[in-house]
Amino acid sequence: MPIIWRPKSSLTEEQKKTKLKKDSEYEIAHLSMFADFKAGKIAQTEFETAHTKQWNDYVEWSKVNSLYEEVTVEQQLTEAEDGLNDSVKQVNVLRKELKKPEIEVKEKTEK
Repeated sequence: MPIIWRPKSSLTEEQKKTKLKKDSEYEIAHLSMFADFKAGKIAQTEFETAHTKQWNDYVEWSKVNSLYEEVTVEQQLTEAEDGLNDSVKQVNVLRKELKKPEIEVKEKTEK
């Protein structure tokens, strides 16, 4: 699984200002491009390609400006396992109410 990037959950005041400015610029550019698409000035494939590039540029800008954080494979695994364990707890509450045996998750051992 590759390393992924996601927006940081908390930003400094300066980062918030920078992001807000960039978000406004992004939105204006996108709305302008969308208006051109709706007016028939650009084709759908052209719009989709430009929109994808616009988004990818925004994400790269966010990474460079430390607005996104890298999520390693190890972090992804920990978060996925935590989510799985929470789900199993919720399922077991329902199973108990229905008088069914609880389920458990265990790590498979190699033979």
